Amino acid sequence: MKEADASQAFFICKEWIMKTSANGRIRRSPAEWEALLTRFEASGRGREDFCRSEGLGRSTFHKWHRKLRPQEFPQQPAKEFIEVTPTTDRTGGWTVEIELPDGTVARVRG
Repeated sequence: MKEADASQAFFICKEWIMKTSANGRIRRSPAEWEALLTRFEASGRGREDFCRSEGLGRSTFHKWHRKLRPQEFPQQPAKEFIEVTPTTDRTGGWTVEIELPDGTVARVRG
């Protein structure tokens, strides 16, 4: 290894040590997260696979993705509650059945 390469490797290593917190986690700047997001998009891999290969926490990656690229996460409309009143007919069927957009069905007997 050339002397210039060795000093650069030392600098990178020293920089990494300085950014590592007491619990061993790496602290990244917004610019570093931006570079990671660019690499993620260019990789064509899924979020979970990319995070695993880069040693990133999925929730931290998601937080920074939402923070730096909010246009990729459109605002959800406000949710409203509706009152559900069970029927008085108790012939053995379901009293309340709620089907969610993902196909999940919740049934409650009266």
